[in-house]
Amino acid sequence: ARSPETGRPALYLEAQALFADAAMSSKMARMMDRAGKTSIFDHGKAYYVAQTAPAEFKHICVAVEKATNSDVCGPKEKHVQTLLEVVRRGASVADVTFLVKYLNRQIVDCARWQTMLKTHVLLHRLLHNSGDEFKDQLKRMQKWVEEDRASDSRIKCMFSIRNWRDDSSVDANELSQWTRSYASYLEECVVSLDKIPRLEQLAAGSGQQSSQPTEMRGIDETALMEKLPRIQNLMRRLLECEAVNSNLATNDAVIAGVSLLLKDSFKLYRLVNDGIIRLIDVFFTMTKLHAVKALDAYKRATQQGDDLERLFRSCNSWPSFRDTKFPHIENPPNSFMQTMEEYARTAPVEEGGGSVAAANVPVQQRAPVPGPPAPARQMPLEDLMGGFTAPAPAVQTSPPALHQPQQVSPLSNFASAGNAVMAANSLVDAFAAPAQHYSPSPAAVPQQHRPAMDPAPAAQPPPQQQQPPAAGPPSSDMFGMEKPAMAMDLNALYDAPQVQASNPFGGARGGGGNGTPPLPR
Repeated sequence: ARSPETGRPALYLEAQALFADAAMSSKMARMMDRAGKTSIFDHGKAYYVAQTAPAEFKHICVAVEKATNSDVCGPKEKHVQTLLEVVRRGASVADVTFLVKYLNRQIVDCARWQTMLKTHVLLHRLLHNSGDEFKDQLKRMQKWVEEDRASDSRIKCMFSIRNWRDDSSVDANELSQWTRSYASYLEECVVSLDKIPRLEQLAAGSGQQSSQPTEMRGIDETALMEKLPRIQNLMRRLLECEAVNSNLATNDAVIAGVSLLLKDSFKLYRLVNDGIIRLIDVFFTMTKLHAVKALDAYKRATQQGDDLERLFRSCNSWPSFRDTKFPHIENPPNSFMQTMEEYARTAPVEEGGGSVAAANVPVQQRAPVPGPPAPARQMPLEDLMGGFTAPAPAVQTSPPALHQPQQVSPLSNFASAGNAVMAANSLVDAFAAPAQHYSPSPAAVPQQHRPAMDPAPAAQPPPQQQQPPAAGPPSSDMFGMEKPAMAMDLNALYDAPQVQASNPFGGARGGGGNGTPPLPR
């Protein structure tokens, strides 16, 4: 059968359509799935940016989009070179400012780990191969971010992705964590730009230039104690980027970032090594404050040397860094650290404008330590309202004689205690009533409780037998207070008739409800 339109067989037309669909499907599959090639989505995004970006900044936008696409590889070198030309020394400030703002917007709008990681790798490349204009814009951006992060810690922008992560898969979550550590290192690099020697001016490797001493070898003591801790903080951020998982070791985007970190680690190790050599030269002339700080920096350098050696061994096992020669790091012996600790304990201490070597003074020549001050005689206590003055307590010079015992009446002790309480209350309350001192009458104090030093009475009548008090008339207690006498006949109380009342549960009040007699009250 032939087609009436073309005259060709219908089977031929069907076969041609089938082959066309298969070719289109194969082409689409190759564009979407081939490794290392840009996907259709990234091509479309770059085309859209080229059509909508300003004409004077079109090349910048297209280069950033193509260098930070979703391909699992490092940024392509041709796009990186385009951006390096934008940030070269003496470049246009308008181009540099637009590039920094565009990179910041790229980070804010990013959701996938590929684009986020490649953007920071690109930023790392531009940071170490740019002029002062680009570095100044990055420092200004970092200060703005630090101020905004103080009010909102969840902000997401350049140098602030602490709360960002990609939850699309388990591997994406792990790669997001490594990207956050990488961003923290880049932020520390920007903060330390003008406070430590420039890393891009140092040579990395084992050549002749790398063997020359750095500027840390000849700086003074004050500058050394300012720069060396900052270099060690930057080294700590770098060591936090250690990739310990096989998923990170085989990722091309991670390998691109680790290669830049290893170059920085060689330069930082040179700075720390020269700083420690200079620290040892001036350590035994330091004051106590600088000696303690220098000892802490020396211990941190020893610990970071071990961590850096472990990082080199880990990277040397990766397929991408098997041919790389890493330096061997050896720490000084512990005996030298003990010598430094002994000097730090006996170092001179700064006081005011001079230094006093207190530890070098012999014990015999030191001033005696003053003892505790002698107790001063207590002055009279005056009331805050000015109405009462308490006498000072008498100072007892010698203890009383033990061979003259005295018998003090308990009532006398009670009276003296009451007077003391009244005097204390008058100290607290200025408007309190005047204290009334109580002195018991001699008649109320029994003979056996009277003091032994009182003279005996001249003549006393014979003791009369005391009669029991009668019920009814008032009597006085031992303090001389009158109290009514109470007389009660318990037999008459029990014999009195009881009033019966109704019980809601049955029976009489007090009974058991079943006719049992009530209990006596």
